[in-house]
Amino acid sequence: MLHLEVPATPAHVGRLRRAVRGWLGRALGDGDADAVDNLTLAVSEALENAAEHAYADRDEPGTMTLSAQRDARKPGAVVISVSDSGHWRAPTEGNSYRGRGLALIEELADAHTVRPGPTGTTVTLRHPG
Repeated sequence: MLHLEVPATPAHVGRLRRAVRGWLGRALGDGDADAVDNLTLAVSEALENAAEHAYADRDEPGTMTLSAQRDARKPGAVVISVSDSGHWRAPTEGNSYRGRGLALIEELADAHTVRPGPTGTTVTLRHPG
Protein backbone atom coordinates (compact mmCIF):
# COMPACT_ATOMS: atom_id res chain seq x y z
CA MET A 1 0.00 0.00 0.00
CA LEU A 2 1.07 3.55 -0.73
CA HIS A 3 -0.38 6.55 1.10
CA LEU A 4 1.11 10.05 0.83
CA GLU A 5 -0.30 13.45 1.75
CA VAL A 6 1.58 16.56 0.62
CA PRO A 7 0.97 20.23 -0.14
CA ALA A 8 -0.90 20.62 -3.44
CA THR A 9 1.93 22.27 -5.37
CA PRO A 10 3.47 21.54 -8.78
CA ALA A 11 6.75 20.53 -7.10
CA HIS A 12 4.98 17.79 -5.17
CA VAL A 13 3.27 16.43 -8.30
CA GLY A 14 6.64 15.15 -9.54
CA ARG A 15 7.47 13.59 -6.19
CA LEU A 16 4.17 11.71 -6.07
CA ARG A 17 4.43 10.71 -9.73
CA ARG A 18 7.80 9.06 -9.04
CA ALA A 19 6.42 7.37 -5.91
CA VAL A 20 3.41 5.90 -7.73
CA ARG A 21 5.56 4.75 -10.68
CA GLY A 22 7.82 2.85 -8.28
CA TRP A 23 4.86 1.37 -6.44
CA LEU A 24 3.14 0.32 -9.68
CA GLY A 25 6.35 -1.29 -10.92
CA ARG A 26 6.39 -3.47 -7.82
CA ALA A 27 2.62 -4.10 -7.77
CA LEU A 28 2.18 -4.90 -11.48
CA GLY A 29 5.66 -6.16 -12.31
CA ASP A 30 7.94 -5.50 -15.25
CA GLY A 31 5.73 -7.47 -17.63
CA ASP A 32 3.05 -4.77 -17.51
CA ALA A 33 5.19 -1.74 -18.47
CA ASP A 34 2.43 -0.19 -20.60
CA ALA A 35 0.00 -0.28 -17.68
CA VAL A 36 2.63 1.26 -15.37
CA ASP A 37 3.24 4.08 -17.87
CA ASN A 38 -0.46 4.69 -18.55
CA LEU A 39 -1.48 4.69 -14.90
CA THR A 40 1.45 6.89 -13.92
CA LEU A 41 0.42 9.48 -16.51
CA ALA A 42 -3.24 9.28 -15.47
CA VAL A 43 -2.32 9.76 -11.81
CA SER A 44 -0.05 12.66 -12.76
CA GLU A 45 -2.96 14.36 -14.56
CA ALA A 46 -5.17 13.98 -11.49
CA LEU A 47 -2.42 15.36 -9.25
CA GLU A 48 -1.82 18.31 -11.58
CA ASN A 49 -5.54 19.09 -11.54
CA ALA A 50 -5.54 19.09 -7.73
CA ALA A 51 -2.43 21.26 -7.55
CA GLU A 52 -3.62 23.77 -10.14
CA HIS A 53 -7.36 24.00 -9.59
CA ALA A 54 -8.54 22.74 -6.19
CA TYR A 55 -7.13 25.63 -4.17
CA ALA A 56 -7.08 28.39 -6.79
CA ASP A 57 -9.24 30.59 -4.57
CA ARG A 58 -6.80 30.40 -1.63
CA ASP A 59 -3.53 32.16 -0.87
CA GLU A 60 -1.91 29.02 0.54
CA PRO A 61 -1.96 25.57 -1.05
CA GLY A 62 -4.10 22.91 0.55
CA THR A 63 -3.19 19.25 0.53
CA MET A 64 -3.52 16.41 -1.93
CA THR A 65 -3.47 12.75 -1.04
CA LEU A 66 -2.33 9.82 -3.14
CA SER A 67 -3.36 6.32 -2.10
CA ALA A 68 -2.65 3.11 -3.98
CA GLN A 69 -3.41 -0.47 -3.02
CA ARG A 70 -3.93 -3.88 -4.50
CA ASP A 71 -7.59 -4.76 -5.02
CA ALA A 72 -8.22 -7.72 -2.71
CA ARG A 73 -11.22 -8.79 -4.83
CA LYS A 74 -9.17 -9.26 -8.04
CA PRO A 75 -5.68 -10.73 -8.20
CA GLY A 76 -3.32 -8.38 -10.06
CA ALA A 77 -5.71 -5.44 -9.85
CA VAL A 78 -4.88 -2.09 -8.27
CA VAL A 79 -6.91 0.89 -7.08
CA ILE A 80 -5.36 4.36 -6.97
CA SER A 81 -7.00 7.51 -5.66
CA VAL A 82 -6.03 11.17 -5.72
CA SER A 83 -8.00 13.46 -3.45
CA ASP A 84 -8.05 17.04 -2.29
CA SER A 85 -10.22 19.09 0.06
CA GLY A 86 -10.55 22.04 -2.30
CA HIS A 87 -13.21 23.16 -4.73
CA TRP A 88 -14.21 21.43 -7.96
CA ARG A 89 -13.60 23.33 -11.16
CA ALA A 90 -15.60 22.01 -14.10
CA PRO A 91 -13.68 21.45 -17.35
CA THR A 92 -13.78 24.35 -19.79
CA GLU A 93 -15.52 24.12 -23.14
CA GLY A 94 -13.96 24.91 -26.50
CA ASN A 95 -10.76 24.24 -28.36
CA SER A 96 -7.83 24.85 -26.08
CA TYR A 97 -4.55 23.18 -25.31
CA ARG A 98 -5.72 23.09 -21.69
CA GLY A 99 -8.50 21.15 -20.05
CA ARG A 100 -7.64 17.73 -21.41
CA GLY A 101 -6.64 16.08 -18.14
CA LEU A 102 -9.90 14.24 -17.58
CA ALA A 103 -10.00 13.08 -21.20
CA LEU A 104 -6.46 11.72 -20.82
CA ILE A 105 -7.39 9.95 -17.61
CA GLU A 106 -10.34 8.36 -19.38
CA GLU A 107 -8.10 7.09 -22.19
CA LEU A 108 -5.29 5.86 -19.95
CA ALA A 109 -7.15 4.11 -17.13
CA ASP A 110 -9.17 0.93 -17.51
CA ALA A 111 -11.82 2.43 -15.24
CA HIS A 112 -12.07 5.69 -13.36
CA THR A 113 -14.45 7.80 -11.32
CA VAL A 114 -14.38 11.49 -10.49
CA ARG A 115 -16.32 12.46 -7.39
CA PRO A 116 -16.51 16.18 -6.68
CA GLY A 117 -18.23 17.18 -3.46
CA PRO A 118 -18.51 19.84 -0.80
CA THR A 119 -15.41 18.54 1.01
CA GLY A 120 -13.20 18.08 -2.06
CA THR A 121 -12.69 15.88 -5.08
CA THR A 122 -11.52 12.29 -5.39
CA VAL A 123 -10.36 10.68 -8.61
CA THR A 124 -10.18 6.89 -8.45
CA LEU A 125 -8.42 4.77 -11.08
CA ARG A 126 -8.72 1.00 -11.39
CA HIS A 127 -6.56 -1.53 -13.24
CA PRO A 128 -7.72 -3.85 -14.62
CA GLY A 129 -11.23 -2.44 -14.90
